Amino acid sequence: MDVRWRKIGSGFIQVHEYSDEGSQDLPGESYQNRTELFLQEFSSGNISLKLKRLQVVDDGKYQCFVKNPEWSREATTELRVAAVAPVFIDVLGPRGQGIGMACRSAGWFPKPELQWVGKNWQNLTMEIVTSVTQDRENLYSVVSHVTVTEGEDNGDISCIVRNGLLETEQRSAIHLSGDVFPRVSPWLVAFWVLFTLVLIAAGACAYFGYTAKRKASQKKRSKEEALLLLEIEKKIWEAERDELLKTIDVVRNALESDKAIRELGFRRARSYM
Repeated sequence: MDVRWRKIGSGFIQVHEYSDEGSQDLPGESYQNRTELFLQEFSSGNISLKLKRLQVVDDGKYQCFVKNPEWSREATTELRVAAVAPVFIDVLGPRGQGIGMACRSAGWFPKPELQWVGKNWQNLTMEIVTSVTQDRENLYSVVSHVTVTEGEDNGDISCIVRNGLLETEQRSAIHLSGDVFPRVSPWLVAFWVLFTLVLIAAGACAYFGYTAKRKASQKKRSKEEALLLLEIEKKIWEAERDELLKTIDVVRNALESDKAIRELGFRRARSYM
């Protein structure tokens, strides 16, 4: 008789194979030292497979195929793998006007659900941040953060993690009294209000001082620019004046030279008379 167990996925994965011919009793490559058949009970019809040290990847459908010289049969079954783990609550300390807390648990399958509840098992109304990750073994870890404020859910705070496949849950609880919440002194509030007003007044003084200084600087700069412009115009006027005087000297020299020539010619003319 031949017995063959295979896992059904995108194809068939050999889990365990037995054959009378050659006395083969071989586990699949991924199932070494984890499978076992009840050979002594074959005669009574028990061809069950024992799968040890279960892993998350073992979750799925399996096919059993049996064949002898006279007939053959096959059947399928489904193996569901589930895992649960303990739940822990960590108190993180003051967060503003409340107390920060974290709920954590690692080693779940399939993906778990997490819930925070307060007194009378009512869901907490404040903001809750939850993240779920999966490790190399495909097991899930969940971490959730919440800040509980005084007067909303004083008393017992519980974190509940559920496995929907097994319809079971794990929980952890902590008791919060009013003494653990941070207190704010009214004198401290008055100090911060006064400090804020002082900052605003100082900022206003700095702004107006800067504006006045900027205007004075602009006024001074405008006066300096006007004086510089007058100096430039003066230099241009002096240059034009000097150029004009040079021209006058040239003309005067030319006139005097012409007059001298005329007088010389007149004298020569008189010498011939």
